[in-house]
Amino acid sequence: MALEKFENPQALSERLADILVKGSLYRVLTYDGSPCHAVNIHAVGSGRYGLLPKELKMYCGHPNCEKEQQWRTGDTLHYFSSNGIQRVGYTCRNCGERNIHYFFIWQEKQEGSVFLKVGQYPAPSIEPSPELSKALGAEDAELYKKALINANYNHGLGAIAYLRRVLENKVNLIIDLIAEALRLEQVEVEAKELEKIKRSHRVEDKIDFASGILPKNLRPGGHNPLDKLYAVASAGLHGESDGDCLTIFNDARFVFEYLFKNLTVSNEEAREYVKKLSNPLTTKTNPKDESGDVVGVQRRDDSIVRP
Repeated sequence: MALEKFENPQALSERLADILVKGSLYRVLTYDGSPCHAVNIHAVGSGRYGLLPKELKMYCGHPNCEKEQQWRTGDTLHYFSSNGIQRVGYTCRNCGERNIHYFFIWQEKQEGSVFLKVGQYPAPSIEPSPELSKALGAEDAELYKKALINANYNHGLGAIAYLRRVLENKVNLIIDLIAEALRLEQVEVEAKELEKIKRSHRVEDKIDFASGILPKNLRPGGHNPLDKLYAVASAGLHGESDGDCLTIFNDARFVFEYLFKNLTVSNEEAREYVKKLSNPLTTKTNPKDESGDVVGVQRRDDSIVRP
């Protein structure tokens, strides 16, 4: 098995943060982290230890938060153990009330160090966001939830199978959202071409078409995020392992949610912007005082502008 290599503690800390927050249970990270570990010469035993990230960024559901916050721990130093499960707790820095605990195995071996997340409490919420659920509809939201459940338990093949079904059902909607975004930017998509590709039975062709018309503002760093969706169409059908499929799923999931979130929100904002521009302020009859002099100009919003 190829080892991931980390040159400094910061790089390893970022990888471990990603595993704690987003990683599947029981998926093993095997790595070469010799430059990242240290030793306490006064400790009993080998004294070898590693450092967990001091802070994590993740959602907090406390009424005073309800968005991504920084979570902090005072317990970053952990000695490597040949057996046994360790624990670390993080507290939301904003509300100071919500806590989350991760349970893990961390070992330093001759053939490579091992980190394995084996549990967390409270349990992760395995639900699509309300915005995504609304966009997907009840049936596909339930399929997507099953994909997330499989991914959480390291069942990459199952996660990919459910995501593939959702993608097949919703790729036309993605195309429509992209086409609408272009129209709102005064860029027209040929209607006949659009309808022809939507009638196609090949998901790969639809993704290819969507990639070709994706607006520049949805290509961060010049990269086309839709490239990550190609692999979903065939993943698991050609001998990939659960681990390989899980990697494909995580990449595709990010892109899938990124597109739905950004296209839905940006299109709605653009429609509202166009609506406001198409309804400029107009004047009503100028109010007059008893002498017949104009005392102000009344706008559509009922505000008075004095002469």
